Amino acid sequence: MKRRLFLLALLPAACAQPNQPPPVTTAPPAEEPEQVFAPGPIAWDRLSEDQKRRARDAMRRLGYDTSSEEAIIRQWDALPPAKQRFAIRRPPPPPPAPPPRPASSTTRQAPRPPRPPTPPR
Repeated sequence: MKRRLFLLALLPAACAQPNQPPPVTTAPPAEEPEQVFAPGPIAWDRLSEDQKRRARDAMRRLGYDTSSEEAIIRQWDALPPAKQRFAIRRPPPPPPAPPPRPASSTTRQAPRPPRPPTPPR
């Protein structure tokens, strides 16, 4: 009975306030989302400068000829689409830094006392 009266007392208060829109955040997003490519090979011209830099670095690590832009484009077109996507992927964010240790834990601990000798059998 008390619960019903409590809920009935809340009803006018709930109806009096209209739904308020959610607060608007004015901070820009941390990073813009990376462009998603359609299935199949990716044309060199569609890559951003950052993706081109990552692709050059990946091809250099794989041992491809990166002496000229034409050689890079020719080898990029010869790469399978999966390797192209892997080469331009955004690296994962770094792991969070561990919390700093308190200064008292860095001191040396006292050595353990020696074990008592075991009696012979």
